[in-house]
Amino acid sequence: MYTSQRKRCIRATTFPNTTSQKMFTKTIFILLISVLNVCGLGVYENGLNFEVTTKPHNEEIPSGICQVYYGTICEKFLKNQNVFVPPNLSLNEIEERLKAAYGVIKESKDMNPNCRVYALPSLCFSSLPLCRTPERTNLLYFSNRAAQKERSKSKKSNSTHDTTSASTENHITGYRRPRFLDKNLKDRRSFLKRKSTLAYDDVFSAEISSRYPPTRESENLRRICRDECELLENELCQKEYAIAKRHPVLGQKLPLEECQSLPRHDDCASLGITIDVNPEQDCYWENGAGYRGTLAVSGTGKQCLRWSSLMKEISDYPELAGQNYCRNPGNVEERPWCFVDDKSFEKIIELCEIPKCADKMWFYIFVTIGTVIGCVIFYIVYVCMKRRRNGGMTNIQNINTPNADKNIYGNSQVNSSLEMTRLNSNNTNNEQQSMFSQNLERSSLLRVPQYTLQDLEFVEELGEGAFGKVYKGQLTQVSGEKIFVAVKALKENASLKTQQDFRREIELISDLKHDNIVCILGVVLNKEPYCMLFEYMSNGDLHEFLIANSPSENKSLTQLDFLKISLQISEGMEYLSNHHYVHRDLAARNCLVGDKLTVKISDFGLSRDIYSSDYYRVQSKSLLPVRWMPSESILYGKFTTESDVWSFGVVLWEIYSYGMQPYYGHSNQEVINLVRSRQLLSCPEACPTAVYSLMIECWHEQSVRRPSFSEIAHRLKVWYQGQLKLNSTPTLTIKSSPNT
Repeated sequence: MYTSQRKRCIRATTFPNTTSQKMFTKTIFILLISVLNVCGLGVYENGLNFEVTTKPHNEEIPSGICQVYYGTICEKFLKNQNVFVPPNLSLNEIEERLKAAYGVIKESKDMNPNCRVYALPSLCFSSLPLCRTPERTNLLYFSNRAAQKERSKSKKSNSTHDTTSASTENHITGYRRPRFLDKNLKDRRSFLKRKSTLAYDDVFSAEISSRYPPTRESENLRRICRDECELLENELCQKEYAIAKRHPVLGQKLPLEECQSLPRHDDCASLGITIDVNPEQDCYWENGAGYRGTLAVSGTGKQCLRWSSLMKEISDYPELAGQNYCRNPGNVEERPWCFVDDKSFEKIIELCEIPKCADKMWFYIFVTIGTVIGCVIFYIVYVCMKRRRNGGMTNIQNINTPNADKNIYGNSQVNSSLEMTRLNSNNTNNEQQSMFSQNLERSSLLRVPQYTLQDLEFVEELGEGAFGKVYKGQLTQVSGEKIFVAVKALKENASLKTQQDFRREIELISDLKHDNIVCILGVVLNKEPYCMLFEYMSNGDLHEFLIANSPSENKSLTQLDFLKISLQISEGMEYLSNHHYVHRDLAARNCLVGDKLTVKISDFGLSRDIYSSDYYRVQSKSLLPVRWMPSESILYGKFTTESDVWSFGVVLWEIYSYGMQPYYGHSNQEVINLVRSRQLLSCPEACPTAVYSLMIECWHEQSVRRPSFSEIAHRLKVWYQGQLKLNSTPTLTIKSSPNT
């Protein structure tokens, strides 16, 4: 009877008698006792009296999970706002991780400028989501924590004492069971809602809950908008997002949001991504590069396809993100266009029927002509007035001066050629990027052929990589021809995240097409194990090839062979750097050798077991190839194209030393000390002086002073052609005449 009266007391909106009022007041006191116990006060009931004791001063009062942000990294987005801090972390710890991540973002040279503006707000809102109802969330957290402690105490008490009557036990010990332990969740929420003086619309709705320990899924938080998150991950910053999730400072230290797990909610944290659309624009100017209308039908009446489904350069053209409207990115056509579906594997471009804004064009022409005429008249008047003022005086500008192209400073021929080579290489890169943008999507995306497991036969195991094992296999092509391939298989029962990373890597490397890069031949995605298929190189990796052809095996390589191997690796790395890829593990073990001394760059992870001594764990981080890394990569985890240039210098040393391990005879920790103290590798016996000088340049302490891969490839090509001519020149033998 007493239990039913308590239930009616909590649920009633009015109190018909004074007994119910006393019970309700008692319930409020019990809840406050639980909260005060957690906050550092010991409150105990003794009959109708309450005893309050304080905890010792050395015990820290616990903080709530919703705390006011007072840091500096995310001050622009989170200043004076309540953020969610997990119980196992502190706000200071998260701030330190954000500082490290922000340093990586600032130093990164491979991040697209259109993605860089969203990097910091994405990190801030992912690591510290906003609390919608901080007071309510903290109250529920303390209540859940107190209830958890009471459950533990009751279990411990039941194990040491016999079970007695509830009224007798409460009278003797002064202990009263928490009021909500025997109530359902609905009663508890309704009571707390009546007690609060603030009104929240959705705090106690069906979608919001509170658990112990709390997580970002269980609490009432304002997280990143799902639409913007998916737009960043799948379209705008696809490559950058994939790299960030695998980065040891970003994805492995900070809890980046999984877009698919985010709730769809109107009250979310926006990253500021806006789709550039103007529905009122119904015509275009010039070639339509600035058209932002909403027409999504081609001239033949076909529906335009979404740009992100057929383009890999969305980050270079943010106006194409999240839409399928007619546009003219890169000015590749005379007017706006779009991709249409013709039920084939090729991309079809069709122009859109959009009128040109010719009615207003004459106005702009007249304004332009008037402005030019006005400028000319002003210039003529200015010159005339200046001549009148300076009439009869000698103009110092009429004195003959040396031409700028004459070498009046006597600068060094070597330095001049070196600097000009770097300048020309930079100009070449810009021209290549410009041509690539102009020929955009004409033939850049080739669909990767898909095969089934019935088309593939596993021959032998080669090694193990990041996603699983690597095999040698035999593939039956569509034509019926059988070829050997290297099979990179995804391990069975892989998590959803690992599968997404595997598919994302397929998308990233599908565009790599170069004679010195091991390119993907196809995929198997219809059934586990999922596989990537690469061309198989018959002579194995370069390190084994060099040892097998070394003087210790009574064999040797010529200078022409050395230069041919080096030139191919430099051209492959030049291709990767021009497309903003950083290899991070360039070494002889990750280069494969085929027939006729063909060398191709790879990163299959084949060397993980065979070459385990080449990797070293620095400060409990991932295994790193410290013998091939510069000091900025070892100390700060900074991997750039310049760090790949350092690794290429070590690869040159491996080639000319017939596959010897760099810093042979030293431990990995000793190698780190040697690199930091600038004790470089010595010149191999078979290495020419010019090649060793190139190695020294690659190992420059300042990364900006290292040569680019374009310059390296140019030098090696000149040396290779010179050696080729030298070998082809017949040797003349002059015999002395018998009469002389």
